[in-house]
Amino acid sequence: MAGVTHSVDEVIEIDKLFNLLDIPVDGESSISDGDLSYNFYTISNLENEEKDILISIGFKEFKQSIFFIETKELRTIEVLQYLLPIYQKKEIEYWDEIIEKLVSINEKKIVFTPTSKQLRITSKWKGKLSQNEDEFRSLVSDLCLLFRDSCKKNNNTYKINEKCLSHEFWKIIGNLRNYYYSHDPEQWGEDAVKEFSEKAKLGYEYLFSSPTVKKSPIDFINAQFKLLVKCIDFLDAVSTDV
Repeated sequence: MAGVTHSVDEVIEIDKLFNLLDIPVDGESSISDGDLSYNFYTISNLENEEKDILISIGFKEFKQSIFFIETKELRTIEVLQYLLPIYQKKEIEYWDEIIEKLVSINEKKIVFTPTSKQLRITSKWKGKLSQNEDEFRSLVSDLCLLFRDSCKKNNNTYKINEKCLSHEFWKIIGNLRNYYYSHDPEQWGEDAVKEFSEKAKLGYEYLFSSPTVKKSPIDFINAQFKLLVKCIDFLDAVSTDV
């Protein structure tokens, strides 16, 4: 399967879809009757499973090895179930890099105290995509456990320098976790709750293109990719300090 970039677009061109699904096209042409355009694709040696996918997403079979559709692009959400394995593969690549960097850092100096909880978190998320608010909150919480909590000293300070403490990844996951679990003004105080909310808003503005509107599974997948890319950059910063 072809690789993907750091984000998932809301719409996907048919040519890109063929590339991601690893379906080679022998030729293509378009016919228009003035009102509608029909895009024809010649595809030889098509497996039955691949043919079923094309039919499911709106292609019609014109004759053997020739399929047509009345569009040049589709909404990604309509074909997401067929693309998820590709995005999961990309997510696994991110986690492979994160784990490698984490181990490399701890081999030099124990910055992130190893625990069985870390193993459970990495095995839980390696290959898992968050597609709704609850799953994304769980991801943020687990990233905090994996990095922020494991990096604490006994006096509640951290083992990394100020530059790493100000890294965007470190701040985003910390601010979001504080926001998720601090809605009660009686417990936290109104000023603290307001501060958590304002900081979380900044994180959401970075992670989500439209943070205030209803989010789709694609929005959460993109936010997850952004966090993991920032995590890799954060670990690079930590690595230069140990």
